[in-house]
Formats: sequence, structure tokens, C-alpha cells
Amino acid sequence: MLSPVIIGSLIQTGVVIILCVGFTFTYMVEKFPNFAHTAIATFGTVLSYSLVRIHGFNPYAAIPFSMLTCGLISLGLYVAVVRPIKATGAREITLTFAFFALAQVMASLVNMYSYWYMLNQGYPASGFSLVSWDFKWEGYPGVFLITLPVCAILVTALWFFLRKVKQGIAFRAVAEDEVLASSLGINVNTVHVLTWLITGALAGLAGALIPLWRYTGLGYNDEFLILVMAGSVLGGINSVAGAVVGGFLAAVSQKTLGALAIAVFGIKVAAYEALYPMIFIVTILMIEPEGIMGFFDHPHNPVETLRTSFTRLRGYLAKVIHAT
Repeated sequence: MLSPVIIGSLIQTGVVIILCVGFTFTYMVEKFPNFAHTAIATFGTVLSYSLVRIHGFNPYAAIPFSMLTCGLISLGLYVAVVRPIKATGAREITLTFAFFALAQVMASLVNMYSYWYMLNQGYPASGFSLVSWDFKWEGYPGVFLITLPVCAILVTALWFFLRKVKQGIAFRAVAEDEVLASSLGINVNTVHVLTWLITGALAGLAGALIPLWRYTGLGYNDEFLILVMAGSVLGGINSVAGAVVGGFLAAVSQKTLGALAIAVFGIKVAAYEALYPMIFIVTILMIEPEGIMGFFDHPHNPVETLRTSFTRLRGYLAKVIHAT
């Protein structure tokens, strides 16, 4: 039987990949980072938790409701926020700040719900956990048996959608050049709507799975946002395949580098676990600025690229030291 550490790492990997794919989907079409992506996932967690604890749902029966609700929330953000701001001619940086603010508002709403839940249900609600509601098979938690197959099916389905389905091909065209795609007769608005529905549904799926795997404190939204951004940038922010690869490496590197650091420096360094993917990312991006998928798009000598990166870094540090 696998150890609990490995089981937890594999579950985290599947969840992070799902979130990274959704985050990258939005960026490819809208050209700005959706900082509210993990906040939408938090709404999925809250909904799933409420359906199970208050209404007696099976936690897996609550997943479709979480996906549908989060898909509609995501679509609502597009209709109420993204489209009006874009209509004013504002640049992507405006949307970036708007969604950063929205993420904080949504986190505050979750905190308010947590307080309401505590007053009305009589349960402490400083976070959410459905671990005890999960089933077990041969000693393995059900979420472990569900997450990785679901992740694999989703990745395969998305590949088929983007390569073989008309709307998926239209999505790729809009991601490449929206103006040209519109001139070719592609309904750009439909692509945007479909994109936000899909990304919201993916966030809802991840949000419903998370409390089955771990206790989620009220601040876990920020923790996951860092990891999801790390995975998306690491793989290549303009590639769904890169999101899968980057999400996998970001999740694995966090646990692997964390375990190595604990073995060398002791348990005290466990508090810096969130820092390890960043170290891994900086190393990769120094070699290939466009992420891992850039190696396939621009074949080159990685040793020479690394030498050039270190030369640039040394020159930058020299300027900083001279300026001070």
C-alpha cells in the first residue's frame, strides 16, 4: 500500500493540474491572469460542503452541482465584469487588477458564510473538511481513486475537443488572433462564453474534490493560487499541454523538494513548502523564458541558454550593487 504522503501528493497533483488547465484556458483567450480562478473553486468547496453537511448529499453526488454553479459564476463574471471593461477599450492590466480585487471580495464572502454557518448549524467553520464522509477501498481513500482517473479523462477530452471538435478549433483560432478569427466567420462571443463556462466548471470540480482530501482553512485560496500560477507559468502560459506538464511538476516539486529540505535541514523548513515550486520555476525560466513547452517550440542549446541567463543575472546584480 502506498504511504499517506504519496497518496496526498498524487491527489494534489491531479487537483493542481485541473486548476492549471482552467487558469491557462482563460489566459489564452482573454490575455490576462484570472486571479479569481481559485476563489471560484472555493465557492465549489463551500457548496459541496453545504450539500453534504446540511442536506445529506453523497459528496460525489455534490460534484455536478458544484461544477454547474461555478461554471455559471464564472460566466457571470465574464458578462458582468470582463465584457463591460473590454468595451471601454481598457487594457488587460485593468482586468488583472479587477480580478485581483474580486478574488478578495469572494474570499470575504466565504468568511461571512463560514460565520453564518457556525451560528446557524452550531459547527466550528474556520475551514471545511469532508474527509470523514469519503469512502475507502482496500485502505485507499475514494478521492485518491477518483481524482487521477478524472484528471486523465479530462486531459484526453480537452485534447480531443481542441483538435477534433469545431468549437475547439475555433477556440484555438480566437486564442491566436481574435480579430482574424472574427473575420473568418467565427462567433467570438460564443468562444468566450464557452471558455468561461469550462474554466468555471473545472474550478468547481477541483473545489469539490479538495475537502475530500484535506482540511481547507479559510486562507487556502491564496495558497492554491500561488501553486496554480506557478504550474501554468512553468509549463507555458499559452499552452494547455503546458498547463498539464507544469501543474504536474509544480505539485511534485513542492512535495519532493520539501521532503529533501526536511531530510537535510530538519522539520522546521516545512513552513517554507510553498517556496519550493518558485525555486524550481526560476531555474526553468532562466533556461527557457516561455516555460517547458518553449523547448519544443524553439529548439536550442540549454547549456548556452543557461550561461546567457546567468550572465544577464550577474549583470543585473552588478547594477543593483553599484546603484546602492
